[in-house]
Amino acid sequence: MTTFTPLNIIPDSDSEGEVDNTEEIQIEEALKLYQQALRLHTDGVWDEAHKAYKELFRSEIFRLDVEEQVHGRNSNVASSLPLVHYLSFKNHGSFKLDRLKASLSTQNEQDVQSAVAQALEWFATALDRDAGDSALWRQSAQLALVLSSARLARFALESVLDHETVGADASKDALSLIVGGNQNPEDHLASRQLRKILEKIGDSAGMYNGRLGGLSGTKLNKKFTRLLNPVPWLPVPSPDNSKPLSAMIEQFSETQKVVNLTSRTWAAVGRAILGELPDDYQDMEEVVLQPHFNTLQLVLPLYEGEEESRDTTPDQSSPPESCTKSETAIADDNEDIAMTDASNALAPSGDRRRSGSANRKRKSTSMSLDGVDLGRSRLSKRQRDKKAADAAAAEAAALTPESRAKVRQDTQDEKLFNTADECFSPFGLSLGNASTLKISPSNDAMDTSDIESKPEEKCDLFVEDFKAILQTWDDDKGNVILYGDGIQSPSEAAQGMSFLDLEANIPSRPLLAGDEGLRKWARNVNGRKLCTNQAAFEWLKALCKKDIDPRHKKSKNPVVSSGQSSWVKHNWPESLKSTALNITNKCEEICFRFFKDVEDDLNTRLTERKTNNFTQDDYANVEFAETMLELYLDDLAATERDRSGVDLSNGSEGGLMVKRERVLRWMYLVGDLMNHRPRDEEGQLEQDQLTLRYLWATTVITGFTGNCSREFRLACFEDLKNLLAEREPPIDLPNSGVMPEISAARAEREISKLKTVDFFSTIFAATSETNEKDPEEVIEILEAVLEPGAVLPYDEEEERILHEIGRFLEGSSAMFKLHLWEKLRVAYEKVNDPPKVLACTLKCMQIVMSELKSRSYVESSQDHRQFVLLRSLRLIQGMINSALILSKIERNINVLPEQELIDSLGSILAMLRILHCYAFWESAVVKSEAKASDLHSYRLVVMKFKELLVQGWIMAYHLYAVMLKRGMGSEKESGWEDTEREEKLAGLLRDLHQELGDRHYCKLSGHLFLKLMFDELLSFNNRDYDSDLLQVIHCRFHLTLCQDQWYFFDHKTAPDPLDKSTALRLIDFIMYQALKKKILQLPKSDLKIGLDKLVEVLGIPRQDNVRVAHNKAQIDGYLKSTLDPLKLYGCLKGKVDISTVEIFGEWKEISSKGIYFLLGKVALYPLRYTKRVGILRGDELETAIQFFRRDLICNPNGWETWYRVAQTFEIQMDEAQTWSAEYMNTKKDELTLLERRTILCYMMAVSLAVRYASNDVETRKTLSELFTDFGYRIYSASRPPMNLQSFWLDGCVRYFSGRQLQGLYTNRPHTELNPEAALRYALLLFQRALKDGEDNWKNHYMIGKCMGKLQAYIEAYPAEDVLQNYVESIKVCPEKSSETIFEPHHKLISSATKYVLANKLDPKRACEILEASRFSKGIDHVESRESFVMYALEVLKKMKSADKPKWHHRMTNRIARLKYDELNDLAGARAEFGALWSHRGVQLSIWKPEFERPGRHFIYASQYTMFYAELLEQVGDRTTIEALSKRLRRVPHGMYKHTEVWSLVFEKYIECLRRTGEVPNFFEDEVFKNVLWDEFTTQSQKLDAYCNSPKDSPSPTIGLLREVFELRRLNGGLAKNPAIDDLLADTYAKLYQELVPGILEQEKEQQLNPMSLKNMMFDASPANTTSAPVVASAPPMGGVKMDLDLPLRAKSTKVYRRDLISKATNLCKEMNQAASSAKPGSTAPSSPRLRYPDLPASDDGMAGGISRGDDSAVMMSGDEGVGGDGSNTGMDFSALPNITVVEE
Repeated sequence: MTTFTPLNIIPDSDSEGEVDNTEEIQIEEALKLYQQALRLHTDGVWDEAHKAYKELFRSEIFRLDVEEQVHGRNSNVASSLPLVHYLSFKNHGSFKLDRLKASLSTQNEQDVQSAVAQALEWFATALDRDAGDSALWRQSAQLALVLSSARLARFALESVLDHETVGADASKDALSLIVGGNQNPEDHLASRQLRKILEKIGDSAGMYNGRLGGLSGTKLNKKFTRLLNPVPWLPVPSPDNSKPLSAMIEQFSETQKVVNLTSRTWAAVGRAILGELPDDYQDMEEVVLQPHFNTLQLVLPLYEGEEESRDTTPDQSSPPESCTKSETAIADDNEDIAMTDASNALAPSGDRRRSGSANRKRKSTSMSLDGVDLGRSRLSKRQRDKKAADAAAAEAAALTPESRAKVRQDTQDEKLFNTADECFSPFGLSLGNASTLKISPSNDAMDTSDIESKPEEKCDLFVEDFKAILQTWDDDKGNVILYGDGIQSPSEAAQGMSFLDLEANIPSRPLLAGDEGLRKWARNVNGRKLCTNQAAFEWLKALCKKDIDPRHKKSKNPVVSSGQSSWVKHNWPESLKSTALNITNKCEEICFRFFKDVEDDLNTRLTERKTNNFTQDDYANVEFAETMLELYLDDLAATERDRSGVDLSNGSEGGLMVKRERVLRWMYLVGDLMNHRPRDEEGQLEQDQLTLRYLWATTVITGFTGNCSREFRLACFEDLKNLLAEREPPIDLPNSGVMPEISAARAEREISKLKTVDFFSTIFAATSETNEKDPEEVIEILEAVLEPGAVLPYDEEEERILHEIGRFLEGSSAMFKLHLWEKLRVAYEKVNDPPKVLACTLKCMQIVMSELKSRSYVESSQDHRQFVLLRSLRLIQGMINSALILSKIERNINVLPEQELIDSLGSILAMLRILHCYAFWESAVVKSEAKASDLHSYRLVVMKFKELLVQGWIMAYHLYAVMLKRGMGSEKESGWEDTEREEKLAGLLRDLHQELGDRHYCKLSGHLFLKLMFDELLSFNNRDYDSDLLQVIHCRFHLTLCQDQWYFFDHKTAPDPLDKSTALRLIDFIMYQALKKKILQLPKSDLKIGLDKLVEVLGIPRQDNVRVAHNKAQIDGYLKSTLDPLKLYGCLKGKVDISTVEIFGEWKEISSKGIYFLLGKVALYPLRYTKRVGILRGDELETAIQFFRRDLICNPNGWETWYRVAQTFEIQMDEAQTWSAEYMNTKKDELTLLERRTILCYMMAVSLAVRYASNDVETRKTLSELFTDFGYRIYSASRPPMNLQSFWLDGCVRYFSGRQLQGLYTNRPHTELNPEAALRYALLLFQRALKDGEDNWKNHYMIGKCMGKLQAYIEAYPAEDVLQNYVESIKVCPEKSSETIFEPHHKLISSATKYVLANKLDPKRACEILEASRFSKGIDHVESRESFVMYALEVLKKMKSADKPKWHHRMTNRIARLKYDELNDLAGARAEFGALWSHRGVQLSIWKPEFERPGRHFIYASQYTMFYAELLEQVGDRTTIEALSKRLRRVPHGMYKHTEVWSLVFEKYIECLRRTGEVPNFFEDEVFKNVLWDEFTTQSQKLDAYCNSPKDSPSPTIGLLREVFELRRLNGGLAKNPAIDDLLADTYAKLYQELVPGILEQEKEQQLNPMSLKNMMFDASPANTTSAPVVASAPPMGGVKMDLDLPLRAKSTKVYRRDLISKATNLCKEMNQAASSAKPGSTAPSSPRLRYPDLPASDDGMAGGISRGDDSAVMMSGDEGVGGDGSNTGMDFSALPNITVVEE
């Protein structure tokens, strides 16, 4: 590239005249711009003035250095430049102030401070050009005061007074003249201001020192006072708002660029500097404020363990223990400090390489190696003996618990390795020992030289390198794994054969430590206050120029300094190379100018001294230039590589041409510098390293110019080969991609490459990413190269070429081989050949791992080995994912050759050895045996290691499984049997899961290992590994199943969502585990959670499926149909069916597993087969029904499902009859519907069982239970309370087609079932159940009951046959010590008694039959009917005594009935039956026994209540029957047919009242038949007054009347019995007859003696007594009608019954009201609403009916009623069956 030299650079070769003319023109143009800016500034056009000043400072004159301005060769030009600069800077500062003044009112304080600081900076720049302007100094001082910086203001004012310091000549300065012995005005004003500042800051010594002391006590003239402040419009902050100096300095230096780095590496610093470099020209602010402003300040981060004060100390690349004195002693702050040469340090290179995290102290074991003789021990004999004793003590300590735990841990660690060796040893492979992979804390982690010294362990050198990586982690290592720093892709590494070598490069140099020499260099740069460009150049020089001892810089002896630059002695990270190349691109002109100056200096010295004065510093500069050339050559090579095969655009082609020209330019420059080197006598340069580097570079450059032929290049390399033939060792340039090695072998390699370039051109053309080739052609070419044995050559010449290529490839780099295999893999992908793709991927993995065992790896440096190791792990990480995906398809992996499988498995095992090192390292860190890095990159990379470990084991398992399937490694010809193969695979998976799980690795890679183990264990037909599969399920899905059998470990996994396909595969296993348990155990088992989760995932059959919708409709229609007796009998022959269709697809598969049916049973069984002590929730039964219906929809022929549905409906029905009689009394239709559905389900279950049920024992037992339950339901349907209502056809009609002309007509679809047929059918079902259920006592018991009930219809069953069934039932009835089943015993004695009393059985025979019951033991037999009654009573009493919990009430009832009916013992019956009643004999205290049919309890309650009322009536117990009536009326749902029971009790109560009150029938007619209406009205009023008056002994009839009135009100119209009105009228007539004559006699006495003392005391006038009632009635209560409300009646002479009822009602109300008013604290209610608050009022003034809902609520809440005697009576909880069912 042709270049030009700018005119303003002022090169020495230019003529002075041209320079002077050019500078004059530039100054003239600048002055024009200055005048324009000044004019706009004066006019106040601020924006335009700002642009003008900006344009002014972009002038060329402002780009000249200060030295050039001051010391120019033309004095005229040089003297004008500072003046122009000074005026421009000063006026620009004034412009800042004037612009601020114009907008001061709109600016905030922060903006004002910023503008003032900027103006102060410009003034400072102007004063730097001319320091003699005292006014500007004073103005700057005032601005400093505005910024609250007294120190800056003091400095400015002292500068006014001290002219010599600032460089002004006081003798020539007009302002410094002294007139009349006084200071000039500026000095005097400055002195005044300075004294004021000193006074402010408290500097008393300064105030009275020198010229300031004379100002004490003097005053300034008022005319000059205003001149003290040159900027009066800027307010000075108060002392409270003053800022510290540090803040002012920071604000004053706001243009200083401070770069805070987050990472302390050379690459990070380079990137930071690169970011600050301008793209083109710098902004004017940066140009004019150099070098003291806009300087670059680098702030390096501090790591843990470092102190902040170390920022100011030189950095050291090694710990203080290993630093040499010379390294720190020769460091000079003013010198350019390069990195310390590795040869000058005593510490090993490994010790110098530290992690970038913190300068940690090394272990004592490694520290002892520094500066000591490693050949012999420095310990004394005593110390050695002590060390041996300590070792013995440590060995003895091995018996401690801690050591034993360590032994156990070591054994656990070896478990997986032992299992792996057992599996892989038949193939000659091994995972090794775990102990060799563990990192010993005592080992020196920094060096592996001891391993390298042992040839037998070199194969495991990569393992030791990995251990060292873990112990010396830094960000550079992390970047290799995470971001691929320094790693080229195989295609990048192989592109451009014409300029890139194919042989493996073996860098023998250590990696550059991240911060080696960096802090020292940064401190130097910060101290010199360099600008960005200068800092960038210094950064390049520090890396590319070798370090020279300052004492020998001028020495001519080349032996003085043997140091090397970092470019030669270190291996740079790729990020550092890229950054260096970018900086060289941007700073090329600066670098080029530097080397031109070096060349000029050499020319000058050569001209002046006429001798060669080439020093070591000159040699270092020439080598620096050569390094720059090599950098530009690498850049050109990279561009050529990218260009390979690509048609570049014009812009890209132009960029390539620029880079070529740049390389040529630098080649010529380096050549000119090389010419200054000393030569020998023959005029030849010394063939040292620098000369050979330059010759090799020029030879390589010829390949890029395109002007040289291949023969010329061959000749060049031949010459180099001859020059290098005797040179040992080779020259290594580890950071050069084009010329990494300079040696004769390398030259020979280049010659061979050039000779075979044609064939390689074909390979590269085939593998080019841009030139699309036919994949078949690529496969043909690459298979011939990579697999020569697989392709036959066409002729001998081709065979020779292929052989040569194969030999060549053997020595090629692994990356080049990877490139070829990668291209072959891509070609196979394009032709869609997955097995070949997998084979190529595995081959690539083999190449990567084989490189770690190659000679090149073993012989390279540790730094390079670690880089290659990390690169290998990153490459494998990218390959193994695709390999895992392909290996999942069995076809892909099955076609691999056996040897390929073994080689692939071997390479993966080698990788696993590396990764298990990290696993053991992590364990050591957890145990605090080692300390891991705290860098963020470490935390990221270890996750990569963990995932790669898991993926590697998965890949190894796939390969091992295929090898076993092929029979590899088996001694049998037939190979491995399935059981052996599964046992080996499952054992490996189990131990692997234990190892990975304990380390919490099994969750990595998206649960990939858990998915593999899940799939494999499910496919195995071996139940011995169920616990392992359950552990996998626990880890993967967080489903903990069967934890009552096994213990599960928490591997800290995240749950994986369970999808439908996985659930379908898992359902069989979970069902298998669930079926091993009893159904009643499942609801509380974790397996229930698993089943629910499966259903949640699988879903339920949806009706959008036509078949599902059809079956659902058919099942619903069937359950709504009626009960046809013909179908009832037809189901026993299997003739009942519904029209359903078969379900296909996923719902059939799901239902066929039985999960819906099982979950239905899980919901049903706890309700069916356990005792319930409370009301069930509706959702419990609905859950069971829903699951059964889902199963029926998919499998309509499941007879057991129909059976369980029937049981569920039956439980619903039983639940409705167990706790209340409400459904039996008011909701009979709902019960009927439930019973009909139950019977329909039983019919379908029986019908399908007849057709499809198997004949195994378990099925026959279930069928027996089915017939038993079905028989129970038919029997219960025929008995109260249902009474066959479910068979009724009310409202069910069907259309029939009549004969002839009859047409359509409606009729019942079929006949109803009669009770006899129902009993016969139930008997048949029980007899069928007896075939396989002879041990079930219920079958015998119910057969006897059915026969006994059928005796009412037919005479087919003798009494003895009936009783014999009860005897059989007793025989098979389980007898428990704590609980006796009384039902068959009671039925036997009660039936026998009934038959004896009916003369159907002889008493003696009956006693013999009763011997079957243990309760008849010890009782003598009888022969007469009368004595048998006593015999039966004795048996019943023994049974009653045996009932300890008192649950069974039938014995008590039977005893009372026998006494009442047979013995006529009314008192005995009353006493016996009263035992069933508690709470003063009014609360029925009976409970539902376990085997009593639901609903029968309330029937018994009704029967017992009616019988008890009859007994009470007969014995005349009026108090008890009154309480019983009140109790019964309040509990409407406590018994069956409550209304009928109430009517009977009501009637018996009325009879009892009439009889005990001696109230004759029709007594009203007898009393009032001769009483006229007027007379009755008068006398009744007197009677009312008398009854309401207080008296000592009221008439008993009054109490009787009130009791009758309360009973009438209590009835509330429920019982339609007129007897209560008759009784009320008759009772009132009796009261009238008893009291009215006495009242009249009393009045008569009062009329005869009106002045008697009695009359005077009561003030009763005879006149008033006959005209008005004695006591006026109170206002009527709400809802109660008084007598005045009666309609006006015509004049009558007869008293009717309604008049008596009305009078009696009003009288009772008045008496209740009077009693309530007289005794407010009394508990006796005075009104119906108070006595019975839950009774609504009726229209006739009586209490209304009781609301069922309210009474039900009251009953359930347990409220106490109010008795007639005012006492509280408790609620009868016995009316609620089982409400208190508890175990006694």
